[in-house]
Amino acid sequence: MDQLTALERALLEQFRRLAKEFDQSQSASATYSKKVAEWSRSISQRQSAIEARLSQIEATQQRLSTGLENLNAALDRQTASTTH
Repeated sequence: MDQLTALERALLEQFRRLAKEFDQSQSASATYSKKVAEWSRSISQRQSAIEARLSQIEATQQRLSTGLENLNAALDRQTASTTH
């Protein structure tokens, strides 16, 4: 290292700093990527749960609508039979 000029030593030191910063950046990026993947999985699971619940609600709504239609039809028949 003592055979290097001052400029070469400065450039070498700068390169080492940049390499260290790059390694730190890569590590932070990997950590962030893991967190994003965890969030994505969590969101996907929550979305699946919401979609399942929505399907249940829609099925219940359909049963209620059908029941109401049946009640209305029965009421119409009863009204028709009592008015004749």
